[in-house]
This record gives sequence, structure tokens and C-alpha cells, in this order.
Amino acid sequence: MLSLSLISSAIIIGLVNGSPTSLEALDQLAQKKTFSLETIEVDRKVPRTLLDEITHTYMKYNVELPAYVKAASRIAQDEPSEADESPAGGGKATTPAKSIGGDKEYLISVQVGSHNLTLDPDTGSADLWVMSTLQPSTERTGRPQNRVYDIAGGKIMDGHSWTIRYGDRSGANGKVYQDKVSIGEITVPNQAVEAASTVSKTFSKDPLNDGLLGLAFGKLNTIKPSKQPTWFENAKPKLLMPLFTVSLKRRAVGSYDFGYIDKSKYTGEIVWANVKGAKGFWDFPVTGFTVGGGQEVPIALNAIADTGSSLWYAPAKMVDAYYAKVPGATFSQLAGGWNFPCSAKLPDISLTVSGKKVTVPGGNMNYQSIGTTCMGGLQRDTGMPFSIAGDVFLKNLFVVFEHPVSGQARLGFASAAKGRAEPKVAKTAP
Repeated sequence: MLSLSLISSAIIIGLVNGSPTSLEALDQLAQKKTFSLETIEVDRKVPRTLLDEITHTYMKYNVELPAYVKAASRIAQDEPSEADESPAGGGKATTPAKSIGGDKEYLISVQVGSHNLTLDPDTGSADLWVMSTLQPSTERTGRPQNRVYDIAGGKIMDGHSWTIRYGDRSGANGKVYQDKVSIGEITVPNQAVEAASTVSKTFSKDPLNDGLLGLAFGKLNTIKPSKQPTWFENAKPKLLMPLFTVSLKRRAVGSYDFGYIDKSKYTGEIVWANVKGAKGFWDFPVTGFTVGGGQEVPIALNAIADTGSSLWYAPAKMVDAYYAKVPGATFSQLAGGWNFPCSAKLPDISLTVSGKKVTVPGGNMNYQSIGTTCMGGLQRDTGMPFSIAGDVFLKNLFVVFEHPVSGQARLGFASAAKGRAEPKVAKTAP
């Protein structure tokens, strides 16, 4: 997918100069790769409630739960399960939660060894871990054999192990192997693959998700005794440009593009922000916010772009100001967060980044419905060391994750162009 104008210019320069160096550079350029992958949008087999999602995110970042979330959890644990609340059981009937385009996973196809797996790209972590033949058969029930990584094809990294543990008792751990990992046009021959020995039910009961593809900076990697580079870090020298772009869509096909910026996928200009990356995250500074057509409110916060988190978490000052503009919105002690009547009109919200506005459509704030009540996709970041711009923030934006081999990493934000109306939805395991 190299630009013809770019190649033509390089050829002319090489011929005019008669320079072997220029021709050699052209040859090197021609070997650089670009590719695009459509997201595979799937509904979680066991949907998470708003409280589940908030709890999971806090545990992912090892942050203590706020008092109001703990209280909501205690109330939830005291209530009977849905199975016990059916009319036949004599209890009250409940209205199940229904996703409003929020409770989704956005997966991509990745070849690990000889197996084509569907992995969850996560810009908030740096581990490439997969379901494997190390796991007991009970954890692989319902998952096709060709969707389980066979360790026999890899080379074990002696003495290396990994563990990912969340406070909600979900997690995974296992051994580390070197194997080829191919995504799109690029193969990394000796990528560190974290093969699961055991995973919690949260993961084993998700038959469409075979693992995680971490796309944060390698310093976040959990392999011990020595951290390993991510697939993207190993693949960068082979890419035309040291970047990937994310375009997640609400009820439409999204994409992950590597090595180039597709101008047809966004409108207007790209707003750039330098990334500090001190802790390994794709972070960016925010200096203000605007709700609907109101005035800008100054705020100083550091946010991270995290495709592995469903919700958007921000300071109470900003979150409460947003819901103050939503008729009937209330902070629910039972749900552990903000909700509102599903009939309410939701205003857009803009962040000020590098002195310019990055706008998120109000419709994104509708995460989930229970009857006529909808759960907010924007929630407070109480106690967190940073704000988390998850899928609720990222959907309908075109986001560039640029990480030069040497130099300043940065994020770019633009309004996404409209995608295909019908999403690519996987209902059953392929």
C-alpha cells in the first residue's frame, strides 16, 4: 500500500543523482509494509453490568474501589441471582441488561504459530497472551482446537513466566514461548507468546476471545524475570510508518491500520498530543472540556487511551457537569454510577487537547439499558491516578498511535468518517 507518488519521487531522485544510496533507500522503502484489519465485533456471552465493568477496570489498574462502588457491590451480592428471580421460582422477575452498542468486544485476527486466533487489541496493556494446550480441558470446553495455541510449535523461554490478576478474581497465568506471530502483512519470527496454563471463568467462558494483544509500551509487560517487547515494538522496523491507527465504530465496521494513515477514514484535521509514556501508557494532557454548546470549563488532567476498557472515566467535576445537562440523570448508589432515562437527549462533549477540541458524540454515553433506564458510559475516575479514555471515548474518533524508533511518541485525534452501516458481528465461534 505504498504511495505511488512517494515511490515515483524516490525513483526520480535516485535516477537524477545516480546515487546508489538513493536507490538502496528506495529498495528499503519498497520492503516496508502497511495493512488494515477490520474489527470483529462480538457481544460478550455473559454481559457485564455497569457495576461489573467499573469494578473490572479498577482491578485492572490495581486501584482500590471507591466507597460507593464497594457499597453497590455489597448490595448486589445480597440480591438473589436472575435464575432465582424468575416468576416460576416465586421471586420477582428482573429485566436483563441490554447492550446499547457498548458491551462489546472488538477483536482482530492474529496468527500465532500455526493457529488463527481472535485477540483483543489492548492499548492499556503490553502482554500477548493466548489460550493454550497447557490449560486443562475443562477450560477449553466449547473452543475449537484450532483456536487454542499448541505449545509444541514454540520454543520455551526457560525460567520465564507471567501472571495477570485482577481483584475481582479474574486473571490468567502461564509460561512463555517464542514463536512466529503474524498480523496482516507482517510476521515477527521470535515473538514472546504468553501461553496460558490456567485462566479464570471470565476468560474461559468467552468462546470468541482467544486472548489479548497488548499494544501499550513494553515497560508494562508482566513477564518475569525480564520484560519482553510487544509485537508492535518488534514490528515497527518493518512498517512504512511507526504507527497504528484505531477507528472503532458504534454499530458499524471499525478497523486497526498499521504503518500508514488512511485519509479517507477521518474528516477535518488531526489534533496531536505528545505522549510522556513514563508508566508505559498512551497518555495525553487535557486542559478543558465543553458540554454541548456551552462554555469551555478549564481542567487539568492526564488521560490514557485504552482500547481494553469499555467505559470512559474522568474527574467528578467533568462527569457531574455532563450529567447535569442530561434531563433526569441521577447518580445511582445501586448501580455504582450515573444513569438516566433512555428517552433523554444526550449532549456531545468535547475535550481541549493541544488547544483544540476533540468531540465525542452524546450517543456514545448510552452504555447499557435496564428497562427504561440507561447506564452512562462516562463515569467518575475516583481514586485513579489518571483518567481512562476507553471505548466510549474512542468510538467515532480516528486515533493515531505513533511511536518513532527514536523521538517523541504522540497521539492524534480526528473525527472519524462514516463507516459501513452494518457491523461485522460474530454470533458463533468460527
